Amino acid sequence: MIQYDSDYVDVLNRQYQAGKFLKAAIVDEGGGIVRYWVDHEEPITFAGHTYTPLRMFWEGLQTSVGMPTSGSSVALSNIGNQVVHYVKDIDPSGMAVMLQLLHLDLLSTLIKHKEAYFKVLSTKADINAAVFMLGRELGKNRLPRRMIMAEEMQ
Repeated sequence: MIQYDSDYVDVLNRQYQAGKFLKAAIVDEGGGIVRYWVDHEEPITFAGHTYTPLRMFWEGLQTSVGMPTSGSSVALSNIGNQVVHYVKDIDPSGMAVMLQLLHLDLLSTLIKHKEAYFKVLSTKADINAAVFMLGRELGKNRLPRRMIMAEEMQ
C-alpha cells in the first residue's frame, strides 16, 4: 500500500532529482464551474486548464492491491483569506473532487502520475485553514473486492 499523503510527496521531492511532484485538486462546483488548484509556487497549465497556486496538505490518500474504500482529507492553507472566503460563499458538500499527483520534469513537461475521485463529505474552517473530508466516489474508481452492490441484494 502506498500512502499518497503530504509526507510521502515531500520525500519523493527530496529524493527524486529529475523534477518535482505536485499535489493538485480539481473541484466540480456544478453548473459548469470547475476550480483547479495546485500546491506550487506559481500557476501551472495542464491539459488546457490553469491551476491556481494554493498550499495543500493531503492525508489518507492511498492505493493498494486491496483497493480500500477509505476517504481522505485535504487541508488548504488560508493565506490571503482565499479558502475561508470560498467556503463561506459556497457550500462544497457533495461536490465532486479529483485529487491528482502531477509530475513536472526538468523540461517543464507535466504528466499525471496518480488520480483519485472523491466527494466532499464535510468541511471545517478557521482563520488558518479549511479541511475538507472526502469520501471515495466508487463509480469512477475500481470497486473493492467483495463489495455487494444494491442490485444484488434484491
